[in-house]
Amino acid sequence: MTHGVLLIGCGNMARVHCTALAAMGNPRLVAAVDVNPVRAQEFQKAYGFERIGTDYRAELATKDFDIALVCTHWPKRHEILKDCFDAGKHVLAEKPLSVYLDECREIFRLASAKKRKVRVGMMERFRPMFHKIVELIRADAIGVPRVYSFMHHQAGMPSALDAAWQYHRNLLLGGVTPNIDCGMHKCDLVRWFSRSDAVTVYSVGHKMEPDSPSNNFNHSVFTMSDGSTVTLEDCFSRCTEPFIHMWMMGEKGRMQFEYAGSHDRTVTRHSQEDIIYLWRREPSPHHETFFTPCTIKPVAPQMESFLREIEEDQDMGWHYENVCKATEMALGTALSEHRLAPVRFPLTTDDLAEVRQVITR
Repeated sequence: MTHGVLLIGCGNMARVHCTALAAMGNPRLVAAVDVNPVRAQEFQKAYGFERIGTDYRAELATKDFDIALVCTHWPKRHEILKDCFDAGKHVLAEKPLSVYLDECREIFRLASAKKRKVRVGMMERFRPMFHKIVELIRADAIGVPRVYSFMHHQAGMPSALDAAWQYHRNLLLGGVTPNIDCGMHKCDLVRWFSRSDAVTVYSVGHKMEPDSPSNNFNHSVFTMSDGSTVTLEDCFSRCTEPFIHMWMMGEKGRMQFEYAGSHDRTVTRHSQEDIIYLWRREPSPHHETFFTPCTIKPVAPQMESFLREIEEDQDMGWHYENVCKATEMALGTALSEHRLAPVRFPLTTDDLAEVRQVITR
């Protein structure tokens, strides 16, 4: 079955998606829409969209596509997705779907009521490295993981620090923090790894840039229902260098894992494979190394899965629950920074009302 795609929002993540989609062949790239017609024209030239426009609503009335790929900033997505469902379209939307948990839940209810599918871009679930890590955890490679640490700093190349900061700065508008944007992936991963939910979080934040609209550095510590502890640190700034350090420790050993480009193979500089370093204490202390294939961002397998979910009319409830839980964890960090106090999960009605005061459209 051939599917067609309407792209709404021609920004950086849209480029990542379209590079992959153009190579896949299915779905067809039918229409690209952006409020800036020059950006839409650039996407048509680069990826072969059949037509372009500036008004997504005008496109929704057409019948030559069934999937909307929504790559706008989060404040617009709630309205856009409602319009897409009303027009009978399925939706793959970037994250955060919304920073208001009630809006996330409403979107999922609408999708179910309209018998449409929606997938949110929690793409790390499609990275082979993380599937291998889950396999190793379930095989008791390091015993029960008790400590997780995810540190992720983002900055531009030295020649483009200011331009990169302006991009990251736009992601922080309205009180959004790096934990809510980038850190949401790690919240999702630790729930997958641990098969448990967050109980508490204590988070501190700083404005490392004088013109930052919100905290652009976050350091958060979660306790999980299985007794494990998670440290999450995210930073968007010109004051740092790109830096990713991820590891976990159990009763029998430790795993450290890295994205492609941050390590070398014996004969290959900046290997295009992700890597897992495993240290086991039993049966005798030793090291093991695993390399897994990767792309920079695994959006192609994410779309392939979405097409199967549509064609087979699969139940998406498990995905909707994962998105809501990861969103809730990330929002808890923002509340903790605002209150200068720990926050407990699940968030209450009063907590969610306070989120609307802390983070605005």
